[in-house]
Amino acid sequence: MKHLFLAVIMAVSFVNCSGNDDDSTPQQNNPVTTQYFHPPAWIQGGWKISNTSTSYFIFKENDFILVSPYTSYKAILEQTASTGQAAKVVEQTSDYYYEFTITAGASSGQYKFKKISDTKIQWVGSTPFFLDKE
Repeated sequence: MKHLFLAVIMAVSFVNCSGNDDDSTPQQNNPVTTQYFHPPAWIQGGWKISNTSTSYFIFKENDFILVSPYTSYKAILEQTASTGQAAKVVEQTSDYYYEFTITAGASSGQYKFKKISDTKIQWVGSTPFFLDKE
């Protein structure tokens, strides 16, 4: 019985140690792709300040863009993440609200939007205002 137990231990040792420990072969690290934004379909598209022709926000399937000055928050998050800093978006969505907090390094910002109709939303903030779909 002792010999059988010893044989099993040795067999397991050989199986566990059979790997090559040589680190001379280059390893490829594939970049991790993260989708930071997931805006609901009802808000996707361009939005302008009501009663003006001024575009303000664009919501894409995977991005949130401030039009003037042009700022892609997805690009900011990707650049921040590439330096090893915190880069994330915490979202809450419903049929009538889309809100999120962006964290890029030591900076963060919060946005909240309320659906008024298929063509009108409200940016809820310290000074709320309405936006029309383009």
